[in-house]
Amino acid sequence: MSCDMTALFRLAAEPYAARRVFAYLLDGLNAEIGKGLTTASVYDLSRMRSRRVFSENVEAYALGGFKPLERNRYYETVIASNRHFSTTTIEQIAEVFFDWEKIRDLGFESNMNLPAIADGRVIGTVNLLGPRGHFTQETVARALAWQPAVTAAFLLLNLEDTETATFHPDTARAARPDQA
Repeated sequence: MSCDMTALFRLAAEPYAARRVFAYLLDGLNAEIGKGLTTASVYDLSRMRSRRVFSENVEAYALGGFKPLERNRYYETVIASNRHFSTTTIEQIAEVFFDWEKIRDLGFESNMNLPAIADGRVIGTVNLLGPRGHFTQETVARALAWQPAVTAAFLLLNLEDTETATFHPDTARAARPDQA
């Protein structure tokens, strides 16, 4: 399964477009690369902050308010250079993520962050965790083929309320009761 632009544009035109495109993206990533846990974050670069807008494990990674961005290798790679970031070991994760022990305790040892890039800046990322060694060059290349869907999903979410919108279906009904 590869990212079908016709399907992507059809979903983008429907109600709850951000959530539909994001669900399509998740299905595609699961089919193409598999993984263990997915979260997603939006970025407010003018204020140097990010906010989690999706989590497959809300107990471990809750949706929430904005948190400050830290300038490190992840920031330089993803935010400043508009590139994906991936690792294959927990030791590499520990170099840039403060919650590396939580990641390890959840049973994951590799990661990939797929940026949504629009107008020359990162507006969000899809954050994938997997077992040790999972995000090989081949796996990363297959995931990068889904980057148009990543960007479309975040652009659609940006049309809503940047401060509170999420990719979770239950929040769509609460935010737009007229279309529930």
